[in-house]
Amino acid sequence: AIAAGNAVVLKVPSDMVPRTSKALVELCKRYLDTKAIKCLGGDVKMNQALLKERWDKIFYTGSTNVGRIVYQAAAEHLTPVTLEMGGKSPTIVGKTSNIDVAAKRIAWGRFTNAGQTCVSPDHVFVHQDVADKFIQKIKQAVTEFYGEDARSSEFYCRMINQRHTTRVGAMVTEHKDKVCHGGAVDVSGRYIEPTVIMFGSDWKEFEASKAMAEEIFGPVLPVAVYSDYRSVIDFVNKHEKPLSLYVFSNDKNETDAFLHETSSGAYGVNEVVTYLSNHELPFGGVGHSGVGRYHGRFSFDCFSHLKAVMQRPDATIFDIPARYPPYSSWKVALLGAVQAVRPAWHFKLLRYATLGLVFLVLWGNRKQVATWLHWLIDLTLG
Repeated sequence: AIAAGNAVVLKVPSDMVPRTSKALVELCKRYLDTKAIKCLGGDVKMNQALLKERWDKIFYTGSTNVGRIVYQAAAEHLTPVTLEMGGKSPTIVGKTSNIDVAAKRIAWGRFTNAGQTCVSPDHVFVHQDVADKFIQKIKQAVTEFYGEDARSSEFYCRMINQRHTTRVGAMVTEHKDKVCHGGAVDVSGRYIEPTVIMFGSDWKEFEASKAMAEEIFGPVLPVAVYSDYRSVIDFVNKHEKPLSLYVFSNDKNETDAFLHETSSGAYGVNEVVTYLSNHELPFGGVGHSGVGRYHGRFSFDCFSHLKAVMQRPDATIFDIPARYPPYSSWKVALLGAVQAVRPAWHFKLLRYATLGLVFLVLWGNRKQVATWLHWLIDLTLG
């Protein structure tokens, strides 16, 4: 926003992360031009006050529920918005995938930052032929990453607050009998152990669970087993469009089917999360998972208005009479010829004809051209 030449009001979520918010406010005051850039803390009342104002652009990151409120407020003034709202990112593990790699990458993507990442794999569908091996390998990966007790690992963090620890913890306790790894919850310590919940082929219970009712945003990974990937495509399309969709498979028919027959903000094959680090790729959701795109050049465009500008000379010689009425038959014929839709080969033919004409002109004046080139070389090389 700043690079695109905007004055900015940055509202930080002080109620969720008070120390980080305080640091951001202080750093902005210390290092940025406070006449053009304001960094504000405050609670929901501050949000409401800001949304009553008229802005040229509103950029929001957060939940879908709050995103709706922001969108409605922006609509009052027809203010353009970019909304990044997360969602439930499905992950599919096919029978042709490298299970060792799939398990490691999914465990890393799910449990990094204790699952509090908007593009984290939210839940997994694994093919029945490799389901047992996948569960075994993902348990091994979690132990390899964080040790036997993740609570003591320096690489495993805590939940943002006790309220969200309680919310995610309820997803674990609801299906204690299906937990195949982890399951420990300590609300006062804001700790939830990396947890895998195996629903097997019981899709009805899987879909009805608390873990599937909303974006988990915590270290819990529900797993369901499938036999035909077409049923997974149907399941994905029946729900809101996710921010990301990941497929681990070496079957091109399978990966192409998910690419072309589902809709998501981003799509990854044999990889999770890391596309965020590529500034050449746009980042953003679809529908409930987001509106608009940003990252890299896309961020600059996000905060810019791409204005059409046309400037022409006003000399009479360039003012073509055919554009003005009355439209005689010759004017209609000329305008029709100029505006006619032509196949691409017409333009290629015109280009080649033009190049041929230039070549003939140069060849016919080759002596003069040679003299010019000799003069140019002498001038350049001295």
